[in-house]
Amino acid sequence: MISWKELDAMYPFGQYSRGSEPTFRLSFHKSERPNHSAISAGLDPRTLSIALSANNLIKIIRAFKLDDGAYQLNEVLEMNTHAVVINDIAWAPGCVHMRDLIATACDDGCTRVFEVTTPHNKRLMASSSGESPPLSLNKQDSLGSGYNTKSGIGAGLENASKVKDFKRGTGTQWIRHEWKEVAKLAHRESLPAWRVQWLYDGSALASTGDSGTLHIWKQNFNGQFVEFAETALV
Repeated sequence: MISWKELDAMYPFGQYSRGSEPTFRLSFHKSERPNHSAISAGLDPRTLSIALSANNLIKIIRAFKLDDGAYQLNEVLEMNTHAVVINDIAWAPGCVHMRDLIATACDDGCTRVFEVTTPHNKRLMASSSGESPPLSLNKQDSLGSGYNTKSGIGAGLENASKVKDFKRGTGTQWIRHEWKEVAKLAHRESLPAWRVQWLYDGSALASTGDSGTLHIWKQNFNGQFVEFAETALV
């Protein structure tokens, strides 16, 4: 690295006191641009996206490129997962999809997958009030696809999606972000999961924990995440 500069700075979860351990993790969306749905909703194709986690909270940050070439960080979504401590987080690559997938490795021995979407309509796109709409909570029906088929975990997960609207750093359009948990994948060993990572094209997910076993997860034809393979230490 020859040169670098600080683009912006923020405390997304506030400042923790000395001695506390928030298990802070982050993951960049590594594709060259946001997904097609987000761009259709008005998101600048040059926007950088970051997922941050601390304890059981996830926040989505969009970094907008300003006219002078600098970036402005904006929190666009807060996800209270109601799960145990999150040890790792990974944003699935790929910009051709109409949604984003974010996976977490959790202290209860589960890998969770969350879906983030940017639904939009003419009313929101035409909004120019200059004030951010209030944060609202939408209750949704249980999903039939959000379970670990191999372990027999039922599909009746309790899901909720939070919606938060925000004003773009350069413009008057509003972009709506929604989220929901689509999979809870239990490690057979029931030990803490520490690391999670997507395959380069987002087609598969790998997770591991204290047992040293590597679990590979993929979606089947019904969109359900199932265990495709696992490897153990020899």
